[in-house]
Amino acid sequence: MAAVLLTASASIAQQTTTTTTTTTQSVHVWSDPNQWWANHWTYTYGTSPYTDNELSLDLNGSYIANQRAIEHLFHTNIRHGFWGGGVGLNYFLNRYLGIGGDIQMFDSNGQLSNFVNNMNGSLIARFPIECSGFAPYIFGGGGRQTNPEWKWSGHLGVGAEFRFNPGVGIFTDARYMWVKTTPDEILFRAGMRFTF
Repeated sequence: MAAVLLTASASIAQQTTTTTTTTTQSVHVWSDPNQWWANHWTYTYGTSPYTDNELSLDLNGSYIANQRAIEHLFHTNIRHGFWGGGVGLNYFLNRYLGIGGDIQMFDSNGQLSNFVNNMNGSLIARFPIECSGFAPYIFGGGGRQTNPEWKWSGHLGVGAEFRFNPGVGIFTDARYMWVKTTPDEILFRAGMRFTF
C-alpha cells in the first residue's frame, strides 16, 4: 500500500499544468476589417481602450438653450430650450490630442427653419485613466449657427467618455457657446461613440 501511495504521489508531482494567455490588441479598420469588427465586442482587462491614430463616430441626443451670459450658466431652465440630436467625427493623433467636428439638429416646434442648426469644429484634449475605460476631456473651437440666421460662434466645453472595449463607448459633454450678435447658448450632448 505504501509503495502504491509513493508511486502515485511521485507521478502527481511530475505533472505540470500549462496556462496560455492571449491578449487582444486594438486593430484599426484599415489594417484588418474582420479583426476590427471582432474587437467591438471583446475587451482584455489590463489594457487601455484608447489608442493612437483613432477615428470615431458619435451618435448623440442633445439639448440647447439660450444664455443671458456666462455668469447665468446655472440658471438655465430646461423648459426654454430645444431637444434634438446630432452626429460627429473625431480623429486622435495620439491617445491625448485630437480634432473633431459635429452637427446638431433640433426639434424647434416650427420656430427654426434649417435642418442643421449648429456646425462646430473642436480641438480635444483627453486624459485616459489607465485600464479603467474612463477618459475625461476638454475641448474648444468654433463653428456656425444657422438659426435664426447664419452667425459665427466659439465654444469651450468639458466631457467624459467610458469605453466598454476598444470599439464602443458612451459619452456626455457640455459646451458654452458665444454667438456673434445673438444670445449665448449652452449645448449638452450624450450618446454612443464607435471607434474605427
